[in-house]
Amino acid sequence: MGDQSFIGELVRLSQLYYQRQWMFATAGNLSVRSEKKHSFWITASGKHKGELNNNDFVEIDISSESMISTTDGNKPSAETSIHHSIYNHLPDANSILHVHTLESNLLNFQLTPEEGYRLIPIPPVEMIKAFGIWTERPNLQMATFYNFGEVKKIADTISLFLNKHPDYSLPFVLVEEHGPTVWGKTITEANRHLEAVAFLFQVMAHHK
Repeated sequence: MGDQSFIGELVRLSQLYYQRQWMFATAGNLSVRSEKKHSFWITASGKHKGELNNNDFVEIDISSESMISTTDGNKPSAETSIHHSIYNHLPDANSILHVHTLESNLLNFQLTPEEGYRLIPIPPVEMIKAFGIWTERPNLQMATFYNFGEVKKIADTISLFLNKHPDYSLPFVLVEEHGPTVWGKTITEANRHLEAVAFLFQVMAHHK
């Protein structure tokens, strides 16, 4: 598969996520590492996610975070820096998906800007096997981040966390009152992780 095939798969998923009410209007962003691995393609800013096409993406250099190519004057997503942080720290992450589910916005742990992030326990439901975790009733904690108004602060805090916790085993993080950012070795794996996360958050929201 080449870059255009990867992008086409993200277009298909964006329409699916819009139908599931995970990406209303311009919310959310999807990306994939390029075939040459030195860059990634991400949804352009301000695009309606139910109407995306292959031209609604921009290419970002991973080493410099600068834009390599674009079409029709498109600009990178406002949350490009979050994707950049994850690609920089996790070489096995080849696709990143960020959506806004209802349940992810209902999970309010009252983080403060001073703490920046907190590790939150998650229930050992069967669905966590989708993350490749087969331990019986594991004690897992998800990284949850304060929703800074300046997205770069969120990205910097995620970088800080990944530096401090290189053994973090879950393929997602949550920005509080915002939504999950999920990754995988392939687009297919990232999508599987996202579906599992959406179910996990439904369970957690119903038990709060």
